[in-house]
Amino acid sequence: MSNEKALGAGAEAQQRLTSQVNMFIFDLKNEAVEHGFKTGESWNLEMVSDAEITGLKRSHHPVILLRPKPDTLLKVYQQVKEKLQQALNKTEDAFTEIDLVRDGKINIAAYPSRISRK
Repeated sequence: MSNEKALGAGAEAQQRLTSQVNMFIFDLKNEAVEHGFKTGESWNLEMVSDAEITGLKRSHHPVILLRPKPDTLLKVYQQVKEKLQQALNKTEDAFTEIDLVRDGKINIAAYPSRISRK
């Protein structure tokens, strides 16, 4: 593969990543309006396994999910956190793709920090 093709493929992949992040942020904004978020309310964001989704859905409403390609999960998560103006904690900052695969983390879940089901 020539350098031009490699650069083009890299740029295309970055564009898809950015598009996926922007679409998820768009969905979160729409859900926030629909569910009456007040100024200052925000989303909790987690990388979760399929098994963990069930528990989140029992405890929180709504739960918005995104399942990016496994090789982009970490990058998408970091960019969404950045757009939501949420800093990565030490654990999140130390995550690697190997950790995510080992722990079965294949989804990004967002849920309101204020709403909790009992």
